[in-house]
Amino acid sequence: MNVSTKSEYGLRALIYLAGKNSQDATPAREIAEKWSVPVKYLEQILKTLKEAGIISGQVGVGGGYRLMRPATLITAGEVIRTLDGRIAPMGCVSTSDYEPCEFEDGCGLKTLWARTRAAMLGVLDQTTIADLCTPVSRPKVIDLKTASRK
Repeated sequence: MNVSTKSEYGLRALIYLAGKNSQDATPAREIAEKWSVPVKYLEQILKTLKEAGIISGQVGVGGGYRLMRPATLITAGEVIRTLDGRIAPMGCVSTSDYEPCEFEDGCGLKTLWARTRAAMLGVLDQTTIADLCTPVSRPKVIDLKTASRK
């Protein structure tokens, strides 16, 4: 599974909206400038997120977008499914967009793809936009050669 720029930009926009913490609507242009995203492309993404009920949009003066739910209730998996469709490495293990394979009967790879899908869903469906708003600190790198001499 490759995550498209559509999902990447959609997630970035939601992170930005969640970080605003205000009732004011945020214009697409502001989000686009923050993440260096083409505004027309971002507007298409935001329209899809609006149609899915993830964000609301308001046109005109003071218009823009805001989250429809708290960031703690919007998962990365929901966003990626909305923007890209299935979350599965291969169509033969997708529950929403199943694609049969000529080798499916007795194929040992199907087990691998199913386990991979389950692992991906475990991460994506347990990660909220609120989680993504918290910067990850880099773990301290320990030089094992130096540490073993002490």
